[in-house]
Amino acid sequence: MIIPHGFPQFPLSFEYETEVHESLDGEHSIFFNIFRKRGVVPKRALLIIHGQGEHGGRYQHFAHYLGDDYDLIVAPDLRGHGRSEGIRGHVERFDEYVDDALLAWTWLQKQVPVSCKLDWFGHSMGGLVSLCTFLYRNDLNADHLIISSPLIGLKVEVPVAKVLAAKLISKVWGSLQMDTGLDATKVSRDENVVEAYLKDRLNHSIATPKFFFSMKSAMEGLIASDLRIHEKTRVLFQLAGEDEIVDTSSAKDFFERFKHEDKKMIVYPGLYHEIFNETVKENVFEDLKGWLHQK
Repeated sequence: MIIPHGFPQFPLSFEYETEVHESLDGEHSIFFNIFRKRGVVPKRALLIIHGQGEHGGRYQHFAHYLGDDYDLIVAPDLRGHGRSEGIRGHVERFDEYVDDALLAWTWLQKQVPVSCKLDWFGHSMGGLVSLCTFLYRNDLNADHLIISSPLIGLKVEVPVAKVLAAKLISKVWGSLQMDTGLDATKVSRDENVVEAYLKDRLNHSIATPKFFFSMKSAMEGLIASDLRIHEKTRVLFQLAGEDEIVDTSSAKDFFERFKHEDKKMIVYPGLYHEIFNETVKENVFEDLKGWLHQK
């Protein structure tokens, strides 16, 4: 795992573990990054769902910044990402990512006592995966749902000609790997984060036609839905004010329409897409921690 210059080292109070589990459809091995506090029975645990093209190992600094709040953190690599099996940037159905998230959630539930608080975090495409999971499974018993810069709309629309070409290609070669053209400099204003992102061989900038259309369908389905989350689940949206990758206004609109009593939204003016990897990430983590401790 590559740690950007200036980031904290992995805390000594935690140990890093890995496990590999068979996917729910039995077609792939899913890699789990596990950050576990040494010698402690977990009182609060966290699931992290990463974004498109990255992997769960990029979230190791969460153990440093949230180590006082969480005793166990699991960050799986979704299929086709990181060290999990699967074609890079490809799924036949977006629900396959939902299945991978539920696989990790079920694993987490089995690792902790019944009294343990269970929280869920999703970033970017992981935010879309997370919201879709709660849409399909309104019985999920998360105590807190944290959504970071969710992919509910793209910042730059794909040209019509490219969409039409992708439709034609998807009918005969839906798993064709194509470069997304992601500009890594738009991930964070921190040059060290950008450098580490580009050096990390577990990252990729690939998407296939089947992935693109399944993602588009998932976004449209979520926007058109009447999302209902368990009333006991507290919900926090943390959004980048200068996001050039996903459309922050789409996330704001969704949040306003989302019918839930205990919800909060924080927008960070000037910050790029990965707000938890920004130059002022400490402030973003402090906002999250403060919200966690509100009654």
